[in-house]
Amino acid sequence: MKKEQLIFDEKYVGALTVHHVSKFYGKDNEIKALNDVSLQLFSGQFVVILGASGSGKSTLLNLIGGMDTVSDGEINIAGVDITKLSEKMFAKYRREVVGFIFQFYNLMPNLTALENVELSELAGGMKAEDALKMVGLETRANNFPSEMSGGEQQRVSIARAIVKNPTVLLCDEPTGALDSKTGKKIIKILKDINLNKDKIIVVVTHNSAIAEVADRVIKISDGKIVSDQIQKNPKNIEEIEI
Repeated sequence: MKKEQLIFDEKYVGALTVHHVSKFYGKDNEIKALNDVSLQLFSGQFVVILGASGSGKSTLLNLIGGMDTVSDGEINIAGVDITKLSEKMFAKYRREVVGFIFQFYNLMPNLTALENVELSELAGGMKAEDALKMVGLETRANNFPSEMSGGEQQRVSIARAIVKNPTVLLCDEPTGALDSKTGKKIIKILKDINLNKDKIIVVVTHNSAIAEVADRVIKISDGKIVSDQIQKNPKNIEEIEI
């Protein structure tokens, strides 16, 4: 039996297109979480999707990340329409192509920092030890989550997301549970990862201060994009208060 593979077109690597995507819930699809949304994302851009609670921003992130399925429309990455993948290949997309960072760290409490990162370690990615070093936690590898601060736990979750070298890195309110000083450290780490220009990085937040450091800000309200702007001179992390 021929093994299924995700085959990307090299001409389009680094681009992700959301084309007329809608997501409806409830009886008779009366709840419109997303309504005919279209956008294109590129590697090398630090993109912030800004919106209030219930605006549809997390729904959009979940659809791009393969955590949910569209009601209508297409999501295409490097020539592959993920909405048409088989269940097996959809799972492979989530596992190998996408890295997720959540507001709450979702670490396994009975595993050390290193072991938590090793759960996502894939052939072709980086070593768990190297991922922890990238987020400045090489000396905390053998500590359990209960022995770490909130900021340290979030850095472990970032290491867990990047260890497989994902093409798409999606961050859902990554500073939402942190104080301002720690939150700025987390955004700086994400910005530093973005310097390599090899990932599509999207941060979803309701915090307009974070948007000030982005290369591009997409505002969403009531399930629709209301603005999409390139920021030619984004602020430095030190200039903002989260």
